[in-house]
Amino acid sequence: MATRRKRVTTGQSPARSAKAKSTAKAKSTAKAKGAARVAGAADTSQEAHTIVYIHGIGNKPIASVLKCQWDTALLGFDLGERSRLAYWVSREYYPEPSQEECRAGDVSPMVDRRQSGVHIATRLARDPTGETIDDIARSAEAKVSLAKIAASIEGSERLSKVSMPGDKTATGDKSAKLLWLPELARTWITRQLTKAFLKDVNDYFFVRGRRVEMRESLMARLRVGGGPFVVIAHSQGSMIAYDVLSRLSLDECDVRLFVTIGSPLGITEVQDQMKRLTKQESLAVPQCVTRWINAADPRDPVALDARIRSEFDASPRGVKVEDVQVLNPDAPEHPHSGSGYLRTEDVRAAVMDAVDLAVFQPVAPFVIARDASRQMESSVSDKQHELLIELALDDADDPQTLADLRKEVADAVGKCLLSGSAEERQLSQLRRYVAVSLTREETERLASNLRTLGGIRVVRHVWRDAEKFALLNESAKTLQVTPAHRSYDATGAGITWAVLDSGVNGAHPHFDGKRILEQWDCTQPGGIRSVEPGANSDDNGHGSHVCGIITGRGEFPSRDDKKPVVPLIGMAPDSKVISYKVLARDGTGKDSWIIRALDHIAETVENAGCTRPIIQGVNLSLGGPFDQSSFGCGYTPLCNELRRLWQLGVVVVLAAGNEGYVRLVSDEGEIEANMALSIGDPANLEEAIAVGSVHKSKPHTYGVSYFSSKGPTADGRQKPDVVAPGERIVSCRNRPLGKAQTMEDLYLEMSGTSMATPHVSGLLAAYLSYKQEFIGRPNEVKRILLDNCVTLGRARALQGRGMPNLVRMLLDKGPTE
Repeated sequence: MATRRKRVTTGQSPARSAKAKSTAKAKSTAKAKGAARVAGAADTSQEAHTIVYIHGIGNKPIASVLKCQWDTALLGFDLGERSRLAYWVSREYYPEPSQEECRAGDVSPMVDRRQSGVHIATRLARDPTGETIDDIARSAEAKVSLAKIAASIEGSERLSKVSMPGDKTATGDKSAKLLWLPELARTWITRQLTKAFLKDVNDYFFVRGRRVEMRESLMARLRVGGGPFVVIAHSQGSMIAYDVLSRLSLDECDVRLFVTIGSPLGITEVQDQMKRLTKQESLAVPQCVTRWINAADPRDPVALDARIRSEFDASPRGVKVEDVQVLNPDAPEHPHSGSGYLRTEDVRAAVMDAVDLAVFQPVAPFVIARDASRQMESSVSDKQHELLIELALDDADDPQTLADLRKEVADAVGKCLLSGSAEERQLSQLRRYVAVSLTREETERLASNLRTLGGIRVVRHVWRDAEKFALLNESAKTLQVTPAHRSYDATGAGITWAVLDSGVNGAHPHFDGKRILEQWDCTQPGGIRSVEPGANSDDNGHGSHVCGIITGRGEFPSRDDKKPVVPLIGMAPDSKVISYKVLARDGTGKDSWIIRALDHIAETVENAGCTRPIIQGVNLSLGGPFDQSSFGCGYTPLCNELRRLWQLGVVVVLAAGNEGYVRLVSDEGEIEANMALSIGDPANLEEAIAVGSVHKSKPHTYGVSYFSSKGPTADGRQKPDVVAPGERIVSCRNRPLGKAQTMEDLYLEMSGTSMATPHVSGLLAAYLSYKQEFIGRPNEVKRILLDNCVTLGRARALQGRGMPNLVRMLLDKGPTE
């Protein structure tokens, strides 16, 4: 959690400050509207929708962290798609990003925040300025220009003469307290800022290739649409932003607010170079800008001239620079801090006046999900990201409407591609989604274009096509399944269960050539593909192990003379399994693969033409994390599709996850911790049965497995629902070993909630084979399951309702009045 900081005021009384802001806002609004009418621009009453940042000098953390630092400093939370960062750090100067966290803040890149003035002074003695201008600049023109800039910054004596608001220094009261730092410390800060500034400014002014890269970093975030914009530029970023915006008309880019913080645009030599680059005889406010706020701290040596209003002409629309003196709360050690400037009241107030407040809230409508936005922010611009585009549909929409909308979105995707074809990007039309790989720019352009087509919203959200992971004789007795087999013949006959996993070895003797009804591969480009039921589609092993727990049987000689045969029997040995391969060889899969399988199951059930589904249940021994700020808990794309399946009458059984025990890294080393609120996705779905893990033979003794994820869910609901054996479970190998076909050749032990989940799936398949009247009624099946659990005496957040008991379920007479 980010640390909240005390605001620094300007020293005015609250009433005077509020009145001044109100008057200034009214004047600015009136002027902007009048100017807009003269220029023929769009109605300026529309508020900004997107904030675009461009950072300043020196090394920085990765882009997603830096953006989070700025978002948090400005508004207190991660803005997701509502803000973008133009990132231009030179990895030639700084090969590795600085190791910072979001809560640290974007302070001056060269000053250790833990050093006092004395430490800085000591460091100065053994750390001179370093590179000289001769080392940095190559041409004579560059050397002369950089020398003048350096002289301007380092020649300033203002650092020792600035007083806090309320001090009487300016009126000659010598008793007033000055902002104090030792002279050596002030000198060191100024020199370090100068050195970092000269290296980057030399690149911008005199190295054409780097200048093009810096400009493009901002242009790429503007040209995709999403305006009107607020553009916030720090340090050298203000030079880049001014250069870029000066080339754009209002029709090309609508900037409602341009904020420069810690800007060097007041330095005469910088202004001379900006005139050369922008081809202006006299610098002026860019015509695409409606309002320009220039915020500077007089202690910041880079913002040498805090007042630039008189040095920039008004735009053709009559817009002038508004100079604002602020006190950077990170000074005096960090007078140039970007995040410090963003925390000042004047900057925050200007931004809040400009943006659409309904959009800039911690919980607000969005198109690109926050975790997808965060992932794209830190990647190179041409990296492709796997995405799920959710169509804006109603469940009542007919198949033709769905098909037309999918095609419309797919066509729009094809038009937004900067290279390659839709086929090369693995575009796949699912039932309610379109899956595709897009770059950041293509994604933002698509989101801007597809918010509405012809006035009708066609895209609800763009999600990250998130990865899901495989969650890793006596256990049947533990759940009272063996007695149910013997006494009630509840063996799963006539029941079909879908298993979404890494595939299955259909040729394994455990399945006797009869248990695997169908196989489908959902991992290949182009859609779902049929596989021979007797083939081995499992190149990981997880899926075969899961299927073997649900169905099939095997017997092997025992070393115990009293028990000559060791039976290895599935929970529902006579049930049938349809295997959907949704996990790759490494045990990971994408949401789109899983949804592709769920679409196929739903269509199979819907097309059966009978009142009871021909697939009675699904098992997903997989899961992953989810972004709580983007998704409602239990309402991710995957959860929504599983909920629809549940509503079609199919029982959904999910692994709770293996995140109940983690190792946390801290400054003191690793900390071992048991984690509450660790239920993953999609196990947090209410319309499903989430399964945790216990010991396979002594659950009352050992309780819930240490690794089993624990509840409640992030929105406060009780999960897991039940627990089942998940430790050292023996089931099928995907590739039998050797020719002897011993038990060790054919079976192996695995542990995890992945193993606990098929225990419950198999138990329910066995139950439904005896109590067929409940087929197609998952709500009642879940109620009967939970009502007949055996408690282990552990907390509800760990054990749920306890451990299922199949015999009790078969004897259940329904709820009592």
